Amino acid sequence: MINLNFKEIALEIKLIAVVFIISISILIAKIVNVDLYKSILEQFALFSDFKIFNYRIWQFLTYSFLHADLMHLVFNMFMLYFFSQLFFTFFNTKQFFRAYFLGGIAAGIFYFLIANLVGFQSFVVGASGAVMAVFFTVVGYNPNMRVQLIIFGNVAIYFIAIVFLCFDFFQLFFDNAGGHLAHIGGSLFGFMYGKWLGGSVILTKKKPKVKSKLRTIHTINNSVKINTEDTIVQKKIDVILDKISKSGYDSLTTEEKEFLFKQK
Repeated sequence: MINLNFKEIALEIKLIAVVFIISISILIAKIVNVDLYKSILEQFALFSDFKIFNYRIWQFLTYSFLHADLMHLVFNMFMLYFFSQLFFTFFNTKQFFRAYFLGGIAAGIFYFLIANLVGFQSFVVGASGAVMAVFFTVVGYNPNMRVQLIIFGNVAIYFIAIVFLCFDFFQLFFDNAGGHLAHIGGSLFGFMYGKWLGGSVILTKKKPKVKSKLRTIHTINNSVKINTEDTIVQKKIDVILDKISKSGYDSLTTEEKEFLFKQK
């Protein structure tokens, strides 16, 4: 019998589970009772039409818990899981929550403002704006980080970011313009958040420096001794970060990933 401890489940998995359950429940309502589904949309989807929006400011948050269909939901959750693995290479859980939820809100505000500016009336649902904020936080912080793609091989994430942005700008003139506006808004927030985080830490040779929890400094007769164990840990972290920069996160061994995760 498998004893599953909820506290031991990774944060991103918990978030994915919550979004999945809420979205699936609402999609079931769409099948069972169309009128109920429409009333849910009116309350919790994000409408650019101010008459429908009617000062329901919670829509800037709740729209990201709704999805148009099952494929929309599965794709967003898959991307969230993949991007979160990149995110936790450098950041902690509080920063993840900020990137995701504030990024989703920023994406909604961006969509709402641009849509009203150009007279575009529609509504938007989906977590993709928040998901893009998570990814672009990593891009803003370390654009040269490399990942292994099945078709293209080892590429820098800034290249992937450019492809995403070009696709979203192109699709503005075709299908689901509202969704692509949210993508762009989330991307802009994430990039700026990543830059802000990058400016708040010490960088060595343009790579992120991870602070070890084992670091202790003792002052004896005006001299400073750095704990030997801490020095060894930091050197190991630097080697792993060099490996990520050159070959991507997926090139790490299971032991290296576990070691890096314990330093958060």
